[in-house]
Parts: sequence; C-alpha cells; structure tokens
Amino acid sequence: MLPRGYSIRRTRRAGIAALEFAIVTPALLAVVIAIVYYGLVLALQQVLTLAAEEGARAALRYPSGVSAANPAAMQAQRVNAAAATAIATLPASLGALIPPAGVAQAVSCSSTSGNVCVRVTLNLTTSAILPSVPLVPVPPTLSGTAMVQLSPDT
Repeated sequence: MLPRGYSIRRTRRAGIAALEFAIVTPALLAVVIAIVYYGLVLALQQVLTLAAEEGARAALRYPSGVSAANPAAMQAQRVNAAAATAIATLPASLGALIPPAGVAQAVSCSSTSGNVCVRVTLNLTTSAILPSVPLVPVPPTLSGTAMVQLSPDT
C-alpha cells in the first residue's frame, strides 16, 4: 500500500524532469563553453591588434625631435622601435610566444609619392595558447596588423 499523498504520476513526472535535464544540460554546457572560448579568441585578437597599433605609433614617435643625417639608419631605428614596442605592449605570456624577427618591416606605401611606411604584424599560433576543444573550430593563427606612413622630412 502506498503512503498517503504518494502517487505514481508524481514519480513519473520526477523521472521525466530528470530525463529532460540529462538531455538539455550537455547541449547548454556546450553552448556556454563555445561562448567563453570564442570570447577568449576575440579578446586575443583585440590584444594583438592594439599591440600592433602601439608599435606603429612608436615608429612615428621615434626618435622624438631628433633628425638623422642618414635616413636609412633612422628608418631602421624606427622599425626596431616599432617591433620592440609592439612586443613589449603584449602581456609577457603572449610576447614570449611571438618571434621578434619580422614583426615590423619598412615597406613602400601604396601612394605614388614614394614615401616609406612601417607595417607591424603580430602572428600568434592559437594552438600555443588555447586548449583544443572538440567540435569548436578556431583559426590556426591570429594576427594583428597596423601600418603608418613615415613623414618624408625625417
């Protein structure tokens, strides 16, 4: 005999609720993990872009108020300052993962004036920093790029 107030319908409802919870929870957990993971990817992308922009600004500022007798030497110093600043702007854990060679380069500008531009490019392999999550596609590398035109009179 069943206790008073106890019914088979109540136990069935509880069983159905447990079954629905077991079905919905993995899907909901997967969505939450994907949101957090892609948020991390976007944050890393933003950090790389901002560091590249800081490096490009450093090429414009370096050396402040000093004119060089040798424009090629001045240009090389500006490229080196851009690379050093871009990597120094990154958090130490990310800066250690980016090789300093090829971070900043002097390139010809797209305009016909013959001016020189400095391009700062930071590439980060995602497998070096992010754990792999099954069924969550992530680009193999993240990249931040910035370019500035150097003034022709310096």
